[in-house]
Amino acid sequence: MTCGIILPSIKELSLSGLVIAVTASRRAEELARIIRSFGGVPYLVPTVGIEVNPRLNKETVLTTIKRFKEKVDYAVFMTGPGVYSLMSSARDLKLEGDLLRMLQEVQVIARSAKPKEALATCGLKAKITIPNDNTFEGIGKLLVSMGVSGKKVYIFWHGSHSSYLRQTLEDQGALVFETHTYTYSTDVNEGGAEILKMMGYEYVNPNEARVIKFIEDIFASKVDVITFTSPPAVSQLFTIASKHGLVDSLVKALNKSVIVVAIGPATLKVLKENDVYVDVLPEYYKMGFMIKALANFVGTSDGMTKAKK
Repeated sequence: MTCGIILPSIKELSLSGLVIAVTASRRAEELARIIRSFGGVPYLVPTVGIEVNPRLNKETVLTTIKRFKEKVDYAVFMTGPGVYSLMSSARDLKLEGDLLRMLQEVQVIARSAKPKEALATCGLKAKITIPNDNTFEGIGKLLVSMGVSGKKVYIFWHGSHSSYLRQTLEDQGALVFETHTYTYSTDVNEGGAEILKMMGYEYVNPNEARVIKFIEDIFASKVDVITFTSPPAVSQLFTIASKHGLVDSLVKALNKSVIVVAIGPATLKVLKENDVYVDVLPEYYKMGFMIKALANFVGTSDGMTKAKK
């Protein structure tokens, strides 16, 4: 499965023999298959999982419906799992129909294709999908350009949030409400596993001890490439490294001898914030295109030089 992407012939592009780290938990096996199709050797080391609290999520549904009864102008969904966990809790309360009817009356905005697809499975069409810059800054600019003065904006966050986005909107006169239906962690709890299963993901559970071993393998030059498919995958890697006093050494090793790949601008931004230089950013922010861009880079002089270190 490659998301409908026609991959180029491995005769043209090759990652033969390169050890390529997969830091994703969701769709880890799918990304590993794409890497193998180019001749690479996947190294699965998920750095981030999700935790879902059913009790808190039911409270979130009740609060959300109350807010929407008071009229909301924009509803911003950050992730696919956020959509699924919200609707799952609403279904348990027999309020899914009410929530869907309310959402049909507002401007629904999807941060990327993933929440857009999740909304579609619930019968909701995102009126707007963030086209390219889906960083917090990019989302803020888009909303401001649409006019938010005097408007109510409801943000359905992923496992973390941005005070920058809220402040940007409030500075323009918006009334901002925020909520989330899961948190990031170094594990996937039962509720999180159920949501990922509903979405059809072949997820791999994170393991902190394995992440530490992975960092040691980077230091030992056993890893050629590291791929990041979400900002939390970056943040959680550095959270674990920080707990063990390994951040400075990790940054140095990544910049010197590992090809660093980011799937999109939001992930790129978090890597830069951690002082990591990104070698590869695909034109289209999907896994197949990401690996194709990596193969193209490896074929350049800079790519070959870094891969040999």
